[in-house]
Amino acid sequence: MGMNNMDVSDLYLLQNVPPYHLQALVKTRRLPQPLTNPTDAISSSSLNLPEIGEALFDPETCQEVIRGLGELETRILNELVACGGRANSRDLALYFTSAQMLNTGKDKHVGAQFIAPSEKSSDVSAFPGTEPQTGGTRYKRDTPAQGIGSLRPYAEAASTSALQYPTPHPHGVFEQALHRLLMLGLLFWGKQTNFVGRDYANGVYDGVLIVPQAVMDAAQAVLRSHVEAQFIAPSSQADALATDYQDGLRSLQRSLYLYWSLVSSVREGLSLVSSKLLSRPALRQVIEQLGPITDIERIRTEADGPHLLFMRLLLMKLGLLYERNGAILAAPADAFFALPLLERARRCYRLWLETSFWNELSYLPGVILRPGPGPLDPAHPEVIHARAMAMERILQAQPGVWHALPAFIARAKLYVPYLLFPRQYGARAERYSTGSNPYGWDFRLRHGWLTHREGWHMVEGGFIRAMLSGPLCWLGLVELHEENDMDAFRLLPQSALITGETAYDIEELPRGKLVVQPNFEMLALAPVSEALLIRLDRFAERTRLEQIAQYRLTKASVTRAIQMGMHAEEIQQVLEQAAGGSLPQNVCYSLMEWERQARRIELWPRMTLLEVDDAALLDELFADAKTRPLFGRRLAPLLAEVVSDQLANLQELLWQREYLPALVAAPVYNQVLESGRMPAHEPQWRLLEDGLLQPCYPVVNLYLAAQLECITTYDEATGWRRITPSSIQRSPDIPLEHIVRFLQQYCLDGVPPSFLIRLKLWGGGYDRQNVISVEAAPMLRLSAQALRDIQADEEVGELLEEEVPSENRLVRVPQDRLARVVELLRERGFVVDD
Repeated sequence: MGMNNMDVSDLYLLQNVPPYHLQALVKTRRLPQPLTNPTDAISSSSLNLPEIGEALFDPETCQEVIRGLGELETRILNELVACGGRANSRDLALYFTSAQMLNTGKDKHVGAQFIAPSEKSSDVSAFPGTEPQTGGTRYKRDTPAQGIGSLRPYAEAASTSALQYPTPHPHGVFEQALHRLLMLGLLFWGKQTNFVGRDYANGVYDGVLIVPQAVMDAAQAVLRSHVEAQFIAPSSQADALATDYQDGLRSLQRSLYLYWSLVSSVREGLSLVSSKLLSRPALRQVIEQLGPITDIERIRTEADGPHLLFMRLLLMKLGLLYERNGAILAAPADAFFALPLLERARRCYRLWLETSFWNELSYLPGVILRPGPGPLDPAHPEVIHARAMAMERILQAQPGVWHALPAFIARAKLYVPYLLFPRQYGARAERYSTGSNPYGWDFRLRHGWLTHREGWHMVEGGFIRAMLSGPLCWLGLVELHEENDMDAFRLLPQSALITGETAYDIEELPRGKLVVQPNFEMLALAPVSEALLIRLDRFAERTRLEQIAQYRLTKASVTRAIQMGMHAEEIQQVLEQAAGGSLPQNVCYSLMEWERQARRIELWPRMTLLEVDDAALLDELFADAKTRPLFGRRLAPLLAEVVSDQLANLQELLWQREYLPALVAAPVYNQVLESGRMPAHEPQWRLLEDGLLQPCYPVVNLYLAAQLECITTYDEATGWRRITPSSIQRSPDIPLEHIVRFLQQYCLDGVPPSFLIRLKLWGGGYDRQNVISVEAAPMLRLSAQALRDIQADEEVGELLEEEVPSENRLVRVPQDRLARVVELLRERGFVVDD
């Protein structure tokens, strides 16, 4: 290997090594001693570093040295190569101690066998941190999994004791193994390591260990010669699991169905409080629906039951639930639950992995966040990124084998040291303080601050614990070992299928048959699909749901279904299809009779109707197999029901056929002028002083335009509508007050005052008194009592004329303006008697 072929970083490592250690490397590896001047003392200048590097990092020589390593040295080198070639020495020691890989007694040389860095080997003993060879805890494989319905607040039982890094000792097993690797030139200390005045090859230092690139290449070359025999191809492994994965996935899907069915059965939905969490009565309904809970009293708010909150937010993200007017309501779920089981599970997993609806930082055990996130606050983008990096580490674990969480977290730090806090936000020692992390929070213990080492295992490690004991457990990917305070986990067999993207041609288990009995009892045999349960819920009462589902047909349940738009024929068709045959005759007869009784008098709230001008259009739509599902019954030649959730599709269909359908909430606009009920709507016209109505939009509200035609005429010059005396007098049954209110509400800037006078004159708004008299004679202004007394006086009373009627009003007009006032009043339509 020439100088040009040697990696520059490897040469840089040699330049920072003390001369005495270089000399020791030359002797240990029996390299030629390339001194520039043999008589000089050993120094960096006297050593020919390129020649030393060429001999030290020769590929064949490195591979031979690696094959001759002992078991522990091989494991250490293996781990460093797998995590990128550099790691902190004390973090590495903590992992090996936590995984109990230092209690191996006398070191064994494994010769040519090189241990693969990946954990996915068929040989468990070849994988650090899975199940220790000696002295380790072997967890029972038949430990029951945590129930999907368990609502215990997760991550509570995680160990929060003070972290104890192993004390370095010059003669310790780990330190001696590092010493041998350093003496062989397979490892080097980072430049920042403080070993001035001490032995470079000592393994007790707290610093960064670096594997030269040439050594990494040699180690990987040794690995490739063994990897074929060590690994099971992921696709083959997934194919082997494809036949028995379904039972592990049904728990989550059944819980999602139960939650959704509860919400759909409550007409007003589940109520929310001001914090957008479920109210306590609604929360109790959810808990009772999802199964018996032993610690129900400790769940006082929805935030106290993270599993419940997770399911609700997941259902909302799936589009199966939505919020409206302070309540959670159910959306149609047929399409989702009709999907294959694996597709549903993958959708749920991807939504959690790639979106922000769930925030694991809200559930760090033993750590206080200030100010911290709320229960419904979305996750920060860095949390989503950290979630993906943590999943890469979790999926490297061997499925079906118990993994100790402390060892797993210690190992994760070697691979993703900047899991939640990117390097650019500041030094490690300050990352848990406000201003030094992307979240703007303080991360602290209940009593004191976090150090950077303790903090990683409490914060980043707590984040991994929250993932494993929360969403991954609820999604059916992992199983927790509850007997040891959640200190171990294992990947379930179906995890490879759910997290992968490969399309497998997996045949689902045949769905159980529906048995309809003459006594109206129905049994859905296992396995019961959620799609069938949703259909049965519409017209039957569920009495039991375990391995089998038990329903009962009643008159009330069928009547309820008919009120929701179903028909007896449709109910019978669903039952016959699920049962695979005909129904008992008494059941068929009862369905028809119950429908007949229910339809004697029908009130259909929130019904959407389509009214057309040409019956041929409805004939065409009903005859087309693609458009027929958009409609319900055809009530008349020009009138048909529209399926409630198909309105948007019908509008788009009509637009494509060049129709402009008017959408209106009838009968809001029916007889607006006659009734005087003016629905809220933006102005449609501008009323000019001459009575013309200028449209504000190219197409105005068609229902309001139809009402306007009752009080207007068509103006040929402009093409607009105009209010005239004849148009007002043409509709004597419409009160003038309603006409004025209509124009005030639906005309921009209301009615001009000058036109309002004409409008009232045309409509008899002045009690049909359109005569104005000009009084030029002198008049007396006095009180009513004085007027009566004066009129009784014989001498004065004879001199007075008639009293002005009380219903009339007098107003002063200056003499010089009288002529102009009279002229304008006559223009407005008044008769002025002067």
